[in-house]
Amino acid sequence: MLRILAILFLILGTHPLAAQPFDPASLKACGSTVAGEAISGARFKSAEGQTVKIALVKAPELWAPDAAYKSWPYGPEAKAALDARIRGKIVTLYCEGPSTNRLGELVAHVVMENGDWLALDLVREGHVFVFPGAIRRHGLTTLFQEEEGARNDRRGLWRFSNLDPVEAQSEAVNPGWFQIIRGQVQDVSIVRGTYYINFGEDWRTDFTIEIPPLVARQFAKQSVDPMSLKGERVEGRGWVDFKSGPRLLVQGPGQLRQLPALPSP
Repeated sequence: MLRILAILFLILGTHPLAAQPFDPASLKACGSTVAGEAISGARFKSAEGQTVKIALVKAPELWAPDAAYKSWPYGPEAKAALDARIRGKIVTLYCEGPSTNRLGELVAHVVMENGDWLALDLVREGHVFVFPGAIRRHGLTTLFQEEEGARNDRRGLWRFSNLDPVEAQSEAVNPGWFQIIRGQVQDVSIVRGTYYINFGEDWRTDFTIEIPPLVARQFAKQSVDPMSLKGERVEGRGWVDFKSGPRLLVQGPGQLRQLPALPSP
């Protein structure tokens, strides 16, 4: 009997592949539609011609061959995976916060006819990664857990190294790139309402995560005090630029999360 239980633990505990139910009770219904073609790994056209952006996730960027920007690894594969999954299918949309973004796209949690949460399946299979907007957070913890499993198993986009987490105090931090950066916070300061989360002894040259006043108010609404992050190990994700050293300017609380401490050597 113990042997059977151990086998079940190995099968179910390390590979939680069963879809988890999506609870939309706190969200606003945004209607149903028949999905058209995928535009990227995280966007598709509705039957009405509206572009739908799947909430909480980002796909590897996909650009035309003559564009000024270069497509990311796995971009075409992510688009093909979404297209195969949704084209011609009836989907139900749920909105959290504003229904549209600055591009006029409908940003929604997408639920398939069988009740599957589309973002969860795409993250689990490694076709997209977690990247919340400024205010959307419904189910975010679950998505981060599934992303970790996909990364560890090197599924989909995680077969490539461009999105592998890098350490804040390493030379791998690269301004001009989208990165996932982890490290232990050395100090947190606030100047005229802006929080600066510093990872090195010299803020003038070391990597910093910046939280502007508007975003700081969003942290406060979620009862998160950036000052409490001093000494903690955290992760930030987004575009890195340069301002007195490499900087990640966060646009919402979901771009920054606390991680477990590293085990002692």
